[in-house]
Amino acid sequence: MGLLSKLLGNNGIKSAGAIKPLEPASGIAYDPELVNSLKNDHQELVRIYTAIKTAVSENRFGEIRDLLSHFKQTFQTHVAVENVRFYVYVQQHAALDADTSNFIADVRKEMNGIARAVVKFADGYIEAPPTPVTVTGFTSELDHIGGVLVQRVQLEESRLYSLYQP
Repeated sequence: MGLLSKLLGNNGIKSAGAIKPLEPASGIAYDPELVNSLKNDHQELVRIYTAIKTAVSENRFGEIRDLLSHFKQTFQTHVAVENVRFYVYVQQHAALDADTSNFIADVRKEMNGIARAVVKFADGYIEAPPTPVTVTGFTSELDHIGGVLVQRVQLEESRLYSLYQP
């Protein structure tokens, strides 16, 4: 048994009960600007998505690789911030409410699946950008991803982000 354990006793409390070990800082702190920042990310993602659609419709295939790279980077950063700062914080504060906690876990799991699909799509077309021959398949996949992301943004902004409270 170490010196500290001897001083504090096996249970971490000195026999007089006056000294307790310091507990580590718990969790993620509330950030009053986080939800606005996440909503701004959504607007930026829509802007980049629209630029991709425009480049395709105007047959500017040379721009698509860079636009997809920018979209992927912005998307991954958004998802990382959401995972680390939003979901962790909300799950810590919803720990006593099983229904809310389960909802958050389900939404988070779903988002991680969406993220994998978006990154796979972007990586595939960054490596081999669409051409006049492959543009139909690209456009179909892009439209599908756009539809999924619109639904997701609506869920986040109308229901999920309201759970983020101090």
